[in-house]
Amino acid sequence: MKCTGLTLVEMLTTLAVAGILVASASGGATRLIEQHRASAAVNQMLGAIRFARHAAVTHRSSTTLCPAQAARMDTCGRRNTWHNGTLVFLDSNANGRFDGTDVLLRRLPRLQEGDRYYWRSFRNRTYLLIRPDGLTDWQNGNFLFCPESGDPRFARQIVINAQARVRHARDSDGDGIVEDARGRAVTCP
Repeated sequence: MKCTGLTLVEMLTTLAVAGILVASASGGATRLIEQHRASAAVNQMLGAIRFARHAAVTHRSSTTLCPAQAARMDTCGRRNTWHNGTLVFLDSNANGRFDGTDVLLRRLPRLQEGDRYYWRSFRNRTYLLIRPDGLTDWQNGNFLFCPESGDPRFARQIVINAQARVRHARDSDGDGIVEDARGRAVTCP
């Protein structure tokens, strides 16, 4: 009778090859997860901006997006605290603050710990206001999403024009990093 099985050397070789394969696959999986997380966060904000524009035109009322205050999800926060969440509301007096007669339409949840949005716009306001005609209040600008790591390969940017039309920034040179409106690679602060 002939015995079959693996020798210790064969088993260790198999385990070493399996370990190498798992290690190389996990690096790719981590990158894929980071890319998905960045895309999901940006698409959520992109959808909120489009929703706000639609609400402004439909309700014939100014609509505002503002960063939520960490402690209270019904109050606008300070500049670049968008990571705490976002409020979208009908802004009856167009003052950029959720108050008195305003109607809350949507809340976006907090970003994952360490991730950030940075809002830059003409007129340097902490909020984005869309008028009843569907135009911004002269606030063309951009939202920059930065992951906790600060790695620019996972940074994403949403560009907003004065007509409140939005688009994703593109990686036109193929280096894996999106460029801003001036063609420069985005960087996280």
